[in-house]
Amino acid sequence: MTKIAIIQFPGLNTEYETRREINRCGMKGEFFRWNDDREKLKEYDGYVIGGGFSYEDRGRAGVIASLDPIMDVIKAEAAKGKPVLGICNGAQILVESGLIPGATGNKLAMALARNKRIKDGEVLGTGYFNTWTHFKCVAKKGTCMFTWNMHEGEILNAPIAHGEGRFTSDIAELMHQLQDKGQMVFRYCDKAGVMLDNFPVNPNGAMFNLAAVCNPTGNVMGVMPHLERDSVASEKLFTSMRDAIEAQKSGDKKRTPHLIVKTVPLLPLKNYEKPANSLQMNVSLIITDNESETHEMALKRMGRDKVGLKRTTHVELEYKVAPYGRSNAVASPSAALHVGFADANPSILERTPLRFVRGLGLKGRFDLQKTLKKLIQSGVLLNTNKEVAKVQFPKETLIFDAKKEKFVAVEKNTAPADENVVKYKLLVREKPDFVGLSKLSTIQKRLKFAEITGLKTGTLWEISIPTKSKKVAEEEFKKIVNTHLFFNPHRQEAVLFS
Repeated sequence: MTKIAIIQFPGLNTEYETRREINRCGMKGEFFRWNDDREKLKEYDGYVIGGGFSYEDRGRAGVIASLDPIMDVIKAEAAKGKPVLGICNGAQILVESGLIPGATGNKLAMALARNKRIKDGEVLGTGYFNTWTHFKCVAKKGTCMFTWNMHEGEILNAPIAHGEGRFTSDIAELMHQLQDKGQMVFRYCDKAGVMLDNFPVNPNGAMFNLAAVCNPTGNVMGVMPHLERDSVASEKLFTSMRDAIEAQKSGDKKRTPHLIVKTVPLLPLKNYEKPANSLQMNVSLIITDNESETHEMALKRMGRDKVGLKRTTHVELEYKVAPYGRSNAVASPSAALHVGFADANPSILERTPLRFVRGLGLKGRFDLQKTLKKLIQSGVLLNTNKEVAKVQFPKETLIFDAKKEKFVAVEKNTAPADENVVKYKLLVREKPDFVGLSKLSTIQKRLKFAEITGLKTGTLWEISIPTKSKKVAEEEFKKIVNTHLFFNPHRQEAVLFS
């Protein structure tokens, strides 16, 4: 009987229904934990990585699991022609591993980014979303091992449940290559099969309405809808996998070269440029930082067990000093539409009454400290029960003491710098920064702080490399960046921070 390994990473939670459907379709599904003997993995005929939240989606969905040593074995077995299926979080893992879409050297060529529910150019919402969807098989029969028993144009119905399911790429020609080479497998459509690039037909804003992509050889596929949760779709999927494996055993399947595209380089990195009339806030946890520890664990698995990490949330606030009683410091109509303001229109640029009189200082200028105090206490920028904010004002850097309800001086670090460590700071932001846009909307629309004109959020990583040599540290830092642990250029941007 055909044996399928169902890979279990910490946080995955759909393995039981996946095994049930694999067994129902005449194969034998067996659980295989990420820390089991990897040599035994080679005994299986195929592999499935199911849905859930591996490592709690720390960093970004799928990245930590994609760098696990077990994926090296799966890549090697996939190169032999064995089928590898990734469903939801499994698809995210395959994309982060480079197996999808299968560029030369398994380099990153796309991303599964944060959902963006768009209708008529307006973003209605972002982040996690679950619903039942329709999608069409657009792969020609026989080109993908997971559509063996489907016909081109067939419409399937299955649920989605994800926060980062938007297929996207910064490589201009990639999507057209995927289409020309038959690597687009499923595309979202309505009940009649019409592929409208509009919510709710396209539930997450994916380019080309993509719901599934395979590699050039058709034996690796990443799919976001949960076909295993619908009996009809599941049977089509897993009997296709079963029959394709049997056909492969009876004759050597013709192999196809890797997808050849010019990938986006991770290096060199630009330096951070602070906008005029802006201040920066670094928000750090006062509880255990699980995300930072998980990234350190990933580095240790790569043999970098002495590299140290610190993580803070970076907030960049832009402001406009306005005369007393009037202010035109509001977001543009395009920015308003971008975050889905219901009442966005050109008149938003007109001068509007100043909303917060108490925050004003001398000569009609607002007091930055008072404004920031109110914003921090509002809970929009951080949770003061578990986080602390260090704010770089124009002339000084202060920490907000939540118990004293005021800014206090930063304690000076009198310890000498460690000459045996070279430190780098890497600022990573999503593109677009939906979290920042949402917070800006709340600050301007609900809290009425019209003087705050811009807000960006990101993750600031401090990477400590144990060496005295700056040259050695520079080379090691480049290698660390090229692991893509900290950012995927198809959904994020990164700059060096000083």
